[in-house]
Amino acid sequence: MGFFDDLGKKVTDAGQKTMQKAQEMSEVARINSLISQNESKINNVYYQIGKLFVSIYGNDCREEFAGMVATVAELEQQNATYKKQIQDVKGIQHCEKCGAEVAMGVAFCSSCGAAMPKVDKQPSDDVEKCPHCGSFVKKGMRFCTACGKAMVQPAVAQPVVVENAIVDKVEEATERFCTECGAKITDDAAFCTECGAKL
Repeated sequence: MGFFDDLGKKVTDAGQKTMQKAQEMSEVARINSLISQNESKINNVYYQIGKLFVSIYGNDCREEFAGMVATVAELEQQNATYKKQIQDVKGIQHCEKCGAEVAMGVAFCSSCGAAMPKVDKQPSDDVEKCPHCGSFVKKGMRFCTACGKAMVQPAVAQPVVVENAIVDKVEEATERFCTECGAKITDDAAFCTECGAKL
């Protein structure tokens, strides 16, 4: 019986050591998590200190900070330019009163009703006017980003000379697209093969 008693004691000791090790690892992980949380808070406070410093002393700071402050100003200017480019691509402008996105060329804000500044011309050469709602959309877009309708223009009647007579004939499109989902369809299809809409 002495052998089995020794074996049982060894197994019990090993189990206790394993349990103790697991508890230690769990406690270390918990403490490391607390340290990480505090480091994150410290970094956030440093960020706030830096932002406050720039807002107060940005134009009149010591020489060692001047380069970093200039970099921040340059990056903020670049971001303002990028945001304007996004507005042009989407064909939108922001309401000065409430900040809502409003389609370019619309007279009033759809969120607060404030009058929008009049746009006499397209914001850039990269956009075209939606034939349905009049919003400006980036050229090459298949759907209007304001109203969602297809940007495909209807076929235009073209005069055709037949045996010295001018006859109005609708120019046949080489490709057809579904007006509901924009999928490419065959010339003889009566229904869209993608969404099932009647053509």
